[in-house]
Amino acid sequence: MVEQTAEFYNTTSRTTEKVHGCLPAMGYSFAAGTIDGPGSFAFEQGTTTVNPLWNAVRNLLATPTAEDVKCHGAKPILLATGRMILPYEWQPKTVATQVAMIGNVVIAGVPGEFTTMSGRRLREAIKTVMNDASDDETSVIVAGLCNTYSDYVTTPEEYQIQRYEGASTIFGPHTLTIYLKQYQELVTAVLLNKNVESGPAPEDLRKKTLLTFVTPVLYDTPKWGRNFGDCIKQPQKVATSGDVVTAAFTAANPRNNLMTEDTFLTVERLTEGEVWVPVATDANWETRFEWTRTSVILGSSQVTITWQVPEDIKTGEYRIRHNGYYRYILGGTYPYYGVSNHFQVN
Repeated sequence: MVEQTAEFYNTTSRTTEKVHGCLPAMGYSFAAGTIDGPGSFAFEQGTTTVNPLWNAVRNLLATPTAEDVKCHGAKPILLATGRMILPYEWQPKTVATQVAMIGNVVIAGVPGEFTTMSGRRLREAIKTVMNDASDDETSVIVAGLCNTYSDYVTTPEEYQIQRYEGASTIFGPHTLTIYLKQYQELVTAVLLNKNVESGPAPEDLRKKTLLTFVTPVLYDTPKWGRNFGDCIKQPQKVATSGDVVTAAFTAANPRNNLMTEDTFLTVERLTEGEVWVPVATDANWETRFEWTRTSVILGSSQVTITWQVPEDIKTGEYRIRHNGYYRYILGGTYPYYGVSNHFQVN
């Protein structure tokens, strides 16, 4: 982003300026948090001045240059993340942008959280290009957090106020200005069926050993006399709409397999053909999956599954099924499952 430039009309001086991006940095108001999630210490939103104490703490990690300070303008730099590279870059210097076009629907994949007004300006910028090429009405969808995460994107006016979002606009006051130019160029290339230069690739952190404070799963062991998948708490025999049905199972650590595109649980109904069919999974609002460690030394645990019976549920015979993987102490993960007793829903 540092090398990216764009033209910006300054409404104060009534002149067009050539602006560029900055090395990433977070402002003081970032530490203040938001109204629904305030930060610690004495940080406040709207801070545009520095504090010598916090600057000294900041400089222990990385010291921003005079050019950094000038580039970020109204933002007093609390973390010079663009100069913090250990154990790897703290924030990206290069981000990916993309557009997809389906007829007159344009999907802009953006690598950050655009404020409402930033999103509106991006939609209007894309519509301007589309309207020049066609008289048909254009719909623009701003799809956030695509490919890379680079915090917030505010308008230049919002940036000057330096609330949480402005302090978290890491590439400086003209981040949005650069994005508007970039997405207009991408849409133009699609309309003209032209190739665009790929540019520098963002750093692929998958090729590095990432640090984590999450301890690995060493092994899983069921409690004495139990097997993985045993139902240790059976649901009630009869339930009606609105009731909460609960079942508990001897289980293993769910981090052994995150069950992506799969499910840790299913609520199943018995059909007339004597076949169990799922009616709910862990993706349904009415289900809940709760894992509890029962012994750290033995690596034992259990899961509790609850299902709130919907109003429009069919009457019939039901059961709850739990799926998971356990880690063997000598290595390897292996699947298991368990089912509860049948219960009647009236």
